Amino acid sequence: MFSRFRVALGLALISAFVLALPVFAGGWAVIVLDELPTDVVAGEPLTIGFTVLQHGRTPMDDLDPTVTAKLSPGEKFVVKAEPGKKPGHYMATLIFPKEGNWNWSIQAFSMDQPMPVLSVASPANGVASQFVVKSEPAAEFPWLVAGGSALGIGLAALAFAFRRRSRLVGALAVFCLAVGVGLFAAESAVPEVEAQVKSSPEMLGGSSLSQVELGGRLFVAKGCITCHANNKVSNASAYWSVEAGPNLTKFFASPEALRLRLKDPASVNSNTQMPNLNLSAAEIEALIAFINSK
Repeated sequence: MFSRFRVALGLALISAFVLALPVFAGGWAVIVLDELPTDVVAGEPLTIGFTVLQHGRTPMDDLDPTVTAKLSPGEKFVVKAEPGKKPGHYMATLIFPKEGNWNWSIQAFSMDQPMPVLSVASPANGVASQFVVKSEPAAEFPWLVAGGSALGIGLAALAFAFRRRSRLVGALAVFCLAVGVGLFAAESAVPEVEAQVKSSPEMLGGSSLSQVELGGRLFVAKGCITCHANNKVSNASAYWSVEAGPNLTKFFASPEALRLRLKDPASVNSNTQMPNLNLSAAEIEALIAFINSK
């Protein structure tokens, strides 16, 4: 009996280790989009920039990031990003072959960060840049790795339990299989950020998009969701968050305090782990509206 207990305990520890491996091995980073793309037209180049920060702090050079865009299962293209002038910064130029609502994401280091869906206009229709709510494939890492590992452990434990007639190991096997299935299910539908803007965040005067809605989209595009869980984000549980910072679901602070922290986190707390994202004034105000929303 003691031997069976040790086997079950060992399998449980291995499962927990595999699921947490990306965090403890330094295998996560925050991808920060420079700005939300606007005025996207089919056949015309769109240049996007982003920064990759390991653990949200350290700029990561010498990576080979890619940007993947999908219109449908049969319509897909991948563009390699090139290093920018600043540490950890990369640039990529995308040319969408035709109009439509394109899903796109940025792959860098161990991350595959979904970005807001782009509504690409046809050349005849002129400019258009809308972000619409849809479901798109989530980051394959770490969901697929962790899910596959959990399924593998569960199947091995199930075989062991069947041979040894161990109920304890059998229960552990069922748990691991459930975890694996759950992770694969989470991987299949990550929310895409909804937005509808005519220009950059600094020029929102004529847009019908509310500050709260824009802030919710920036919360994802700027990588905030990677460190801060927030259930106010649409389908927030589908995003992978290491929760390195506090859960902001029920968080509320004065606009003045948030403005200082978002503009320069170190000025509020010299020991903070929160990076300075160089947010514009308009982006800060939108994020404040979203964070303090109910």
